[in-house]
Amino acid sequence: MKWLLAPIVAICAFQAPASLAADAWLSMVYTNALHEELPFELFSKGKWSPDPKARFVKLHLYLDEPVMTKSMEVDDCGSNIDPNIAVFFNFDQQVVRQEAGIESYNSERLAHPRREGGLLVVDGFEENIEARSITVNFENNSGFTICGITLKDPEGKPYRIRTAALVGGTVKSSSILAPLTAYDPVFLFDSRFEYGWASNKKAHDVSLDFKFDEIRRVEKIRIWNGYQRSVTHCTANSRARKIRITGDGNYSAEIEVADVLGSQVIALPKPFEGRNLRFHIVDSYAGKSYKDLVISELRFFDGGEWFLLDPSRQLKSAIAANRAEFATAGTVALLNDSFGGRESRTATVEATAEYAAFDVMLNMAVAIRLRADGSFYLSGNVEESYEQDAGDSHDFFALGNYAIKKASADGGIRLRLFGLYYESSSYSDCNGCGRDCNKNDLPDGVALQKIFQEYVTIKPAADGGFEVVNESGGKKLPFEKITAKRLGTAQ
Repeated sequence: MKWLLAPIVAICAFQAPASLAADAWLSMVYTNALHEELPFELFSKGKWSPDPKARFVKLHLYLDEPVMTKSMEVDDCGSNIDPNIAVFFNFDQQVVRQEAGIESYNSERLAHPRREGGLLVVDGFEENIEARSITVNFENNSGFTICGITLKDPEGKPYRIRTAALVGGTVKSSSILAPLTAYDPVFLFDSRFEYGWASNKKAHDVSLDFKFDEIRRVEKIRIWNGYQRSVTHCTANSRARKIRITGDGNYSAEIEVADVLGSQVIALPKPFEGRNLRFHIVDSYAGKSYKDLVISELRFFDGGEWFLLDPSRQLKSAIAANRAEFATAGTVALLNDSFGGRESRTATVEATAEYAAFDVMLNMAVAIRLRADGSFYLSGNVEESYEQDAGDSHDFFALGNYAIKKASADGGIRLRLFGLYYESSSYSDCNGCGRDCNKNDLPDGVALQKIFQEYVTIKPAADGGFEVVNESGGKKLPFEKITAKRLGTAQ
């Protein structure tokens, strides 16, 4: 089977400099199955492991600047990963296709590696591709370790991957939107677009206070302005326009921030040196729906390398808290795994000027993945049959966060799900990676996209599964109640 795609980048941690291609910076690296260390450690220490029990682990690599790529190699440290994993380039952008006449599920959007000794290799592409982000979905694999990822340029040379340094420090804000588990300012440094700092109904006159563990120099910042979970989220919320920066040594300067998706690098009018730094947003671009001002991610440049505050402690604390609540409700087995079920019900379509009311039989298959880090992925397919005749069919996806509202041994766990809902004809499993906002366009095939929130209650079921009840009765997410069982390899 031959793949016809663009080249891929090479991430090699320990190559001799003479054999390397140009530098490729990764200021954002994340996984939806965090365990002991952030995956930045893959490139600084040469080894990284996700939660050992997690399935459908995602590893997300966001390049500061696009690079042209040719092939990709994953060293699994002898973990013997099943090569039936999926590699996405630029999320839902169409970048991979097979030869005409060869059919394969989702072949136009992802690549499956082949095993070559101790490596998983993706190659055989006819054209180069401008890679802005790479997502590896390890699918049904669990308990593995990664010792390296290599990305190569069009000439076959590995890129020298450079990652932002993790440094000690704290960040506080004068205004934070609830829940803190989604909008605390520490999420400026977590490499996730689903999370970020958000003010509470204040579009300006809000501050961020950074305290570094030691004296730091800052010459530039890289900022992801607005809520970059999706184009819809970004325009709905306010974004920073002008920031006054003050700090130690009577430092004072102002910067202008552009209203664009993706990251932007802003040089400070003069370098800052010190431990205490304040960003005061004095002006903003107004959101269409909400006053809340959002900044998704932030990085600092000291003249030699990029750095960020290490969010590991807070992230692991949140994971432990979520696990405790799910354990109380007897639903902890749901976390970092994949469950699903089916539902069939009759829905009545309201009468219109042209048609009388009529019944539609809805047959739904739903898959749900709740992550210990507070994110979730939900997908399904809805088939509509009109009076026993075949009707329409569509896929739906919901990506985002959950907030635990209540957990008890007899009442189960009640969650508020909130994030991005869309309907699409294309595979778009992107839990934990948000949307690729480096270019202002929507994925191909998306028929509907909207911001949503929904409440669900989950309880253990008698057959060993879990009963998932949708409180809106199917009005916001298209199912009422399913009994979810653990899904296997085939989904």
